[in-house]
Amino acid sequence: MADKSKHYYEARSFSVYYFANAVFNVVKDAGAYLRGIEEILGDTQVLNLMRPFHKFTNLHHFLGAVIPRVIEEEMERRDEQDPRFLIAFLKTYKIPFSANSLADEDAFYTFISESEAYHNAMDALVDEVFHVFFNDIRFLQSFNELCAGYIDGAGFGQEFMTQAGTLKRVPIPAWARRAIFHRDKGECRECKRSLTMVINRLESERYDHIVPLAQFGANDVTNLQLLCEPCNLKKAAGLQPVSPFYPRALGP
Repeated sequence: MADKSKHYYEARSFSVYYFANAVFNVVKDAGAYLRGIEEILGDTQVLNLMRPFHKFTNLHHFLGAVIPRVIEEEMERRDEQDPRFLIAFLKTYKIPFSANSLADEDAFYTFISESEAYHNAMDALVDEVFHVFFNDIRFLQSFNELCAGYIDGAGFGQEFMTQAGTLKRVPIPAWARRAIFHRDKGECRECKRSLTMVINRLESERYDHIVPLAQFGANDVTNLQLLCEPCNLKKAAGLQPVSPFYPRALGP
C-alpha cells in the first residue's frame, strides 16, 4: 500500500476539541495569557512568523507551544490529582512508558526529553488540532491579528521586511493555493461567487491576505482566503471582518 502520510493525517480524536478550546481561549483573550504568548511569539521568536509560506505554519508553531503545556500541567498538579489525562494521551498514541516515568516532575521531563515517540505523538496531535482550526476562518483572522501585533513591534528580520517595516510580498506557492482553493470550495469567501470555472491571468491575486501585508499580516497559508477579483479589489489593503457564512454540508 502506498504511503498516505503525505496526504492524510490520522484522527485519533484524543480530546482534540478540548485542546482546540484551550487554544481558542488563549487567542480570543490574549491579554489574560500575555506572558505565555510573549514566550511563544515575542522577542526573537517573531522570526518564525516572518518566514514566508512554510508548511510548518505559524499556527503549527503556536499549537506546538500551547498543547504540550496543557498536557504537562498535569504533572505540576500531581499532588492534587492523578495524571489520568496524561496517561490516556500516552496510551492513545502507544508511547512506551513506565510508572517510574511519571513518579515526579524530574522523572517525567527526563522521560519526554529522551522519548522520540512522545515528540512524534505531540506532532501528530498538533496536526490534528491544526486541521480543525484551518476551516475556521474567523479564528484564523483573530490568530493572524495576534501575530501581526508581534510582527509590527519586531526589531528583527529586516531581510524579510520592506522599508515600511511590513513583510515583503512573495509569490504564493502552488501547495498553498491548492490548500486554500479546496478549503474555500472554489468560491469567493465574500460574495460566494463560484470561481471553479473562472479563467483569470491574475489568479494569484485572488489569494487574499486576511490580515493585509500593509497591516503587518504574515505570508502564511493560515492568513489566506479565496476572493474573486472584484472583492479582492474592493478590500485592497484594508482590514475587514471575514465572512461568517459557511456552506451547509447538507444543502438547503
